[in-house]
Amino acid sequence: MSTDSFTIPTATTKFFWSNNMENLTLRNSSAKDCVDDSPWLDKSKSNLFKYEFRIAKENSSFPGFRPDPLYQWILCNGGVKLFFRALARYAPMFPVLAYHGRIVSWISPPPSGLGNAIYIVMGHDNKGTLRLVGGNYFTEPAIKTGEPLVDTDFFTQHDSTDIRGQQQLVRETVSKSISSEDKSLLLSIRRECEHFHTMAIYITVLTSEGSLFHAAKAVIEGDKPADFSYEWFGEIK
Repeated sequence: MSTDSFTIPTATTKFFWSNNMENLTLRNSSAKDCVDDSPWLDKSKSNLFKYEFRIAKENSSFPGFRPDPLYQWILCNGGVKLFFRALARYAPMFPVLAYHGRIVSWISPPPSGLGNAIYIVMGHDNKGTLRLVGGNYFTEPAIKTGEPLVDTDFFTQHDSTDIRGQQQLVRETVSKSISSEDKSLLLSIRRECEHFHTMAIYITVLTSEGSLFHAAKAVIEGDKPADFSYEWFGEIK
């Protein structure tokens, strides 16, 4: 939970968001529907989130291998498939090619060219249904004071407002779920995402007792291509 307020600095001083929600709806309806082919859904490809869910499943008490409460909650509430379907929709992945055209990794460049970030909010509505809402129409979050809504109140409010209100609700909820202890994590994620030109992913889980938060970068591991002919040592003149 947040106890103080600050803004994560960003190199993006100008960001050209459209405030026209009709434009946002048009983008949603015209987006390429390639979710089923996303590498997020490929069981043969490794990524940080698969690792976190594997640790959560093992539920070890050994130091360094204790599960993160957020991923443990998603696993225990049957939300893993829903979570990866969200990544497939919000984080379109593109291959980085290396030796002999083999894929060394996958990244998710910001759709607008720079500055996009992915927000995800998960929880149960008042019917007990596990739901997820979010998108990549956001920038890096500003940490705010106050407590986020509990899960049922969040989805009640979400369902009673328009798309502009829904987007603002998600933004406020993620921002309020971040604590001051998360500052170093957010700074690290932001720098890495800027360096590799991929989107950051900010995840909030809402429960009846509070919220959970974590952040990571949109990266999927590829092959380990090699070509020893490129190895070299010597003076360059």
